Amino acid sequence: MRTAIVLSTLIALSATVQLPPNFQKCNRKQPDFKECVFKAAQNAVPQLTRPYDDVNLPSLKPLHLTELTIGGNDGPVSLQQKFKNCDLFGLDTMKLDSFEFDFEKKEMRLAGVIPEVRKLCQYEVKGQVLLLKVNGRGDSTIILKGLNVTDSLPFEYKKKKDKMYIHFTASSVTLNPERVVYDFRNSDDKTLSDAINPVLNENWKDVFDDVKSDYEKLIDKIILTVANNLFSKVSVEEAFD
Repeated sequence: MRTAIVLSTLIALSATVQLPPNFQKCNRKQPDFKECVFKAAQNAVPQLTRPYDDVNLPSLKPLHLTELTIGGNDGPVSLQQKFKNCDLFGLDTMKLDSFEFDFEKKEMRLAGVIPEVRKLCQYEVKGQVLLLKVNGRGDSTIILKGLNVTDSLPFEYKKKKDKMYIHFTASSVTLNPERVVYDFRNSDDKTLSDAINPVLNENWKDVFDDVKSDYEKLIDKIILTVANNLFSKVSVEEAFD
């Protein structure tokens, strides 16, 4: 199994800048720092509907992915999926249940639910679902409903020009959707689409579980890139003092 991804909009730059004025700041020394950070994160997520170029934050409405390859396991459900020109809708609607910045443990933790993630891509898919052979290409829509997300990101400090910066070293996201809906529209053979989609949707959990770890790696890369882009520009002193 492997995952390949190109994030066309996420490009890190240099030079120190301030947080956008509409982003809430929290001082590490304030008594209610934990509550402040949670509220600040809650307020920030729905504002990511446009890019903030100064701090390297892309728009999440939608997030564009140029390429994505997800490989299947060997088993009764095995799909090799290649996607391009993808738009992910819904990431900006995440409802956070918790968000912590732990400076003692050097870790950021979060948990929440995205009501619906809609992934629109051009696709090529090959493999099998139970006894049905799958081989096609065209346009696709994959909808993840009630997507529960948890993540922890350890970080280290890096000093640049008398300022301290945070660099996240890993991400360990877990994804658990309540339902996944597949719609693969075959550009060569509509009857094949009509045969494939009911099988995929009847067996959605097995189909998703086959590639779940690859989707988690995808989200890991997105979160790491976004977080490191931001904190490579905004110092600890600017963000938390």
